[in-house]
Amino acid sequence: MNIYPAILSDDPEVVKDQLASIANISAAEVVQIDIIDGFFADNVTLTPADLGQFDFGDKQIDLHLMVSEPVDVVYEAIDYRDELPIRAIIGQVEQMSSQAHFLEEVAKQHWIPGLCLNLFTPLSVIDKDSWDFLGVLQLMGIDQVGFQNQGFAFSVLEKIKEASEYIKSHDHLVELIVDGGVKLENIPAIKAAGADSISVGSGLWQADITVDRFAEYQEKMKERHS
Repeated sequence: MNIYPAILSDDPEVVKDQLASIANISAAEVVQIDIIDGFFADNVTLTPADLGQFDFGDKQIDLHLMVSEPVDVVYEAIDYRDELPIRAIIGQVEQMSSQAHFLEEVAKQHWIPGLCLNLFTPLSVIDKDSWDFLGVLQLMGIDQVGFQNQGFAFSVLEKIKEASEYIKSHDHLVELIVDGGVKLENIPAIKAAGADSISVGSGLWQADITVDRFAEYQEKMKERHS
């Protein structure tokens, strides 16, 4: 499993400090940056236009768009593509006017297109044709998107299993990420359910030493779910 540190903030100093705390973790190859517009969720973060001020070093970034119309932020990201080491853009489906349009616009930039589902959003909302263009499927493990430091909703484990089985039954490779509430004690169950990667926010940032906590996550991944 991959561990993607997740940054959610409107404060440039917080973002700078969090990036610095993981700069020397070679295994943290991708950082997920949450983009929230205050409409999809009752919170606001920095936007792609703000991200060029940061030094991402050798790391790539995934943009997780929790916004009212994700494709609009894709266009903003395009304007700053030369400044940002974007690997993937993952949009919430719940207020997405067209999955096909969103996925197409992301893929045109040679970024990995992804969709994210809230806790109570079923897999069935993904259009049948979308699976052929999907590179990432992210499932939220919390019931209030847009905020960190929440408890993990174990009900999502069944959806992880369902998504994993569906992906395995098709030839098209889709990375399955779980985001939200991912604490150390939940790792074995998430791994057993079939997730490929985890996005971790407060579980890392609240540690006294981020590097040590990241190593604890790596060790926890070796455990079997009982």
